[in-house]
Amino acid sequence: MTIEERPTGIEISDLFNVCQTQYGRACFAKSSIDKGTKVLCTNTGIGSTILHEFRKEVCANCFHYEYGKYAKVKLPKPEGWGKSKFLGAGLWFCSEDCLEEWKEQDPEGLLTMTYEALLVHYQMRIKHVSDEEDEKANKVVITKDVIDTNWKAIDEWDIKIQNMKKQKRQNHLPALNEEEYSSSKFVALALFNILNHHPSYEIFEELQTNEIEKISKYPVLLKSQSSVFKFLRITLPEPLQQLLTTQLIRQIFGREYGNSFAIRQITTDDSTENKEFLGYLMSPEASFFNHSCRPNLRKERFRNHMIFKATKDIAPGEQLCIDYYQLLDEPYETRQRDLAANWFFYCKCDRCIEEEHQQHQAK
Repeated sequence: MTIEERPTGIEISDLFNVCQTQYGRACFAKSSIDKGTKVLCTNTGIGSTILHEFRKEVCANCFHYEYGKYAKVKLPKPEGWGKSKFLGAGLWFCSEDCLEEWKEQDPEGLLTMTYEALLVHYQMRIKHVSDEEDEKANKVVITKDVIDTNWKAIDEWDIKIQNMKKQKRQNHLPALNEEEYSSSKFVALALFNILNHHPSYEIFEELQTNEIEKISKYPVLLKSQSSVFKFLRITLPEPLQQLLTTQLIRQIFGREYGNSFAIRQITTDDSTENKEFLGYLMSPEASFFNHSCRPNLRKERFRNHMIFKATKDIAPGEQLCIDYYQLLDEPYETRQRDLAANWFFYCKCDRCIEEEHQQHQAK
């Protein structure tokens, strides 16, 4: 660590410091770390979601996936539910043990009630993706003023909606597509975890937002985020309604972009098959690891946790880095393009500098 690397005061691990550098925040080893050391095991994600197409195949608790086979256990109707129909909240589990873990994490049934309400209302008005509508939305030139003006209009809509009787609110329920429905579940879980003082919440508040960068590249997201907010306002149970604001949902979306990890099927290290992308989760404490095309940490998933292990001996003061995007076998130009498109930066790790220099010499 040099004089340009200042401690931030963010405490995550005894093995590394989170420091501010001229390029942003980064993690540096406090002392020597041996190859194979488990450097970090995260909490469960403060937000996560399984893609709609995999909802019956991926365990809602541990994310186990067995090559397209349906999960064995469906959520039963909760005690005291009454005579109304229960759809199962869109949740399936790989075992009775995972079902019991879910119940322990949701002892009052609020999250189950939330997911059931989201499912019921989603099925009432399913939106089919229109390429023409998306193309039109993506032509909007995005600036901070455009985003702020959009959310100001949503705030005005919100005041009117909250003054309506619940039955009349239903007339304003937006239709969602599958991706927006998955986003609504991600936000709902984040709100539930904030309400219940998730152990990663303080670190979540330290994350930077990538709102402008992401929406500038994909303007249709602004329309989608607005629909998700309206959907949640009409759908969420009262305890989560009280937390939902346009400011908080912008923070959740803005921090999710660039700070979430893919939930992929787990295969053996020597497997050559493509790992199925099943969903995504946000683990704030792992978000301070920067990318390198020559990383010294390997990330892997164990159930609903992310684990980061040293792939080499690491010296005191050395920066801890991971591979963001499974790009290590790609050529220099592909890595730069994909990182700029998804994480809004051009990589300047030692490998990229070497390869860039080699290209200049070859010309």
